Amino acid sequence: MSCINPQSAAKNKRKSVEVMADQIANKFSDVPHISIEEYLSWKKESKQTVLIDVRPIQERKVSIIPGAISIDEFESNSQKYEDKKIIAYCTIGYRSSEYVRKLKKKKLEAYNLKESLLGWAHRGLMFEKDGTQTKKAHVYEEAWNFLPAGYEGIFE
Repeated sequence: MSCINPQSAAKNKRKSVEVMADQIANKFSDVPHISIEEYLSWKKESKQTVLIDVRPIQERKVSIIPGAISIDEFESNSQKYEDKKIIAYCTIGYRSSEYVRKLKKKKLEAYNLKESLLGWAHRGLMFEKDGTQTKKAHVYEEAWNFLPAGYEGIFE
């Protein structure tokens, strides 16, 4: 099963997200991956994290994980974040794993958020749009709509 072919995933959406995220972690074995629970724990224990949404603007316009910044914002102020753990995410973790690989080459402490946006939703966590909570999320394309019941997948 290919980690970039969502049609081949199992019917259970949560299981599909887990399987695809495991495949991505295997493909990017040189990239450190952290669970959403680990990220939330780090964030709670200290404010020494920065969350980067690597998705393009049209996807981020729908919603983001609360507190996330864009790649552009991170890179234009990178010195501001040099003492923080950098956590990157996208829809499922493929694009963010690629970005973390680049950051690791720069000797930065960076991690991929395993399961990314889809995993966030499967834990019942809210997204944010312009400071307001939402259950809408851009899911790349219709085939990637593995959001749980109660969430709305947007793809354009």
